[in-house]
Amino acid sequence: MGKKILIMDDETKMRRILQLLLEQTGYEVMTAKDGQEGIETWLKWQPDVVLTDLKMPEMDGVEVLRFRNNAGLTAPVIILTAYGTISSAVEAMKKGAFDYLTKPFDNEKVREVVARALKETDNKGESSPPSFKIVGISAAIRQVLEDMNIVANTDTSVLITGESGTGKELVARGIHRVGNRQEKPFIKVNCAAIPKDLMESELFGHKKGAFTGAVDDRKGRFVEADGGVLFLDEIGDLPLSLQPKLLNAVEEKTVTPVGGTKPIECDVKIICATNQDLPKMIAEGRFRQDLHYRLNTFHIHIPPLRERKEDIPLLVEYFLEHFCQSFGRTPLAIEPEAIEVLVDYQWPGNVRELRNTIERLVLKCRGQRLRGQEVFKEISGKVGEEPKPRASDLDIVEHEKILIVEALTKTGGNQVRAARLLGITRNTLRYRMRKYGIK
Repeated sequence: MGKKILIMDDETKMRRILQLLLEQTGYEVMTAKDGQEGIETWLKWQPDVVLTDLKMPEMDGVEVLRFRNNAGLTAPVIILTAYGTISSAVEAMKKGAFDYLTKPFDNEKVREVVARALKETDNKGESSPPSFKIVGISAAIRQVLEDMNIVANTDTSVLITGESGTGKELVARGIHRVGNRQEKPFIKVNCAAIPKDLMESELFGHKKGAFTGAVDDRKGRFVEADGGVLFLDEIGDLPLSLQPKLLNAVEEKTVTPVGGTKPIECDVKIICATNQDLPKMIAEGRFRQDLHYRLNTFHIHIPPLRERKEDIPLLVEYFLEHFCQSFGRTPLAIEPEAIEVLVDYQWPGNVRELRNTIERLVLKCRGQRLRGQEVFKEISGKVGEEPKPRASDLDIVEHEKILIVEALTKTGGNQVRAARLLGITRNTLRYRMRKYGIK
């Protein structure tokens, strides 16, 4: 299999010329008509080199380059530009583009630049990727990625908010991975998982004999994270009694171990995360306002998956590929009807629930494709509503058939209106009508 090249250009003729040229050279090539379609293909296909036109509708070459930088993607980007916009291409190179090509192209020049880009990638090598990465093309996710890039190379404290399962730790690790502290430690403390009487020692350390069981000196997490990032997950669960000491540690960049008297200097970047309503906790006297101000210097909010449904197909493809590789099985295809079912579901557990669902589906699948019926059975009774207790699978099927018939009766058989009434798409309604034999 040859190296993979992705071409983004809004001119059909230009895409085709470049595709033929590079395929004749022995590369595997895919094309996209604009930046948005190109990013979707990039996330699914993972090309080795990307060629993108500078001027495109929807999302231009500079935005593609910005997305690449913010998302931590590594494929070299070659800018395609007309002669009159060379200065813009040079500016793009300052932002991280590998090189630029001017239209009309010299075939040998195209081959030479692409070969150089591939050689640099091979020489540079890839660092081990994280278990999971941030995947999405929605405006909300693009904003999260941009915010991560803004704050990564600063010492500014960051507060990440969002529902459980949205990927707050993933964002925190991403900030560390692309920032100027990436060579230093990333230390995580789950404030909800550590007993209250041990939390002070966990964060700040202790001296020998400070309390029963303190048989040796112990470094705290602040000291362990020196020079790097300290990630305080579930910060809303930090005991109120410890919050003044945390505030002092963040402001003074020093900590005093339990039983000690001499402060220890610690240079750490603080990233906190919570799914709780901290302003409400402040009003109730359960969280200090001054600490909130200090931790919330830069705020990143991750929206729930139900508010960015356009990301679901990309996430599904990503998790499918990941788990097929993990389980050593051939890649699985997924039917459009199955995607529709997944998009319709509200995902109260967010991306974590979607990931776990795809993992189960891959484990259970005996064929080479995931069908709509299998996916529907996996999340049966949940589509379009919060999960409810079920007496049996038969009860759910019969109940859904009744709902569909009632909706079609109310709308005089109008499928578009019936689907809207049921809170699902027309394609999903038609799929279920075929499945249940409803005429």
